[in-house]
Amino acid sequence: MKARFVLLASLTACALASPAFAQTHLTGGFQSLDPYVGASIGLLEYNQSGLPSLSPSVLVVRAGVPLTSFLAIEGRLGTGLSSDQTNGASVSIGTFGGAYAKGSLALTPRFSIYGVAGIAVTNLHRNFLDGDTTNTGLSAGVGGDFELTQKLGLNFEWTHLPGGSDAGHSYDSNLFSVGVNYRL
Repeated sequence: MKARFVLLASLTACALASPAFAQTHLTGGFQSLDPYVGASIGLLEYNQSGLPSLSPSVLVVRAGVPLTSFLAIEGRLGTGLSSDQTNGASVSIGTFGGAYAKGSLALTPRFSIYGVAGIAVTNLHRNFLDGDTTNTGLSAGVGGDFELTQKLGLNFEWTHLPGGSDAGHSYDSNLFSVGVNYRL
């Protein structure tokens, strides 16, 4: 349900911005090549066969350096803020880290969409089956940035994180987040 809402909101924003984009030429979403830092809060949607979805909260900080107006490299670190439980099963995030390439495309002078792809490590604390687990693997996502000022902006993102198998039950996790960015 949450994934559908984020996808619908993203597509709506793109559709509203499309007429302005159609009248301009292709431009990158990074207005300057200044490094940036940011923080976001979000919900990790943990899905495992045989269990209802669990959604612990997460805090993520990021730092990035644009290489061109279209491409940046970005590092992320995060930790869990709360756990979620249902039917006696509990999940929380211990730590999260990732290294990503971020491609950005401006739809308007203040709004851009982006995609991220890279490697992530997620440490999950669980009180069932095999217990705690650490997953390393490919991670990818999509999002949008909205500039409030030349230095400050808001962002939203959906990111698929590495999954795995727990006692023969496969699981995956997706992170839905909103946050702020500050250009240095």
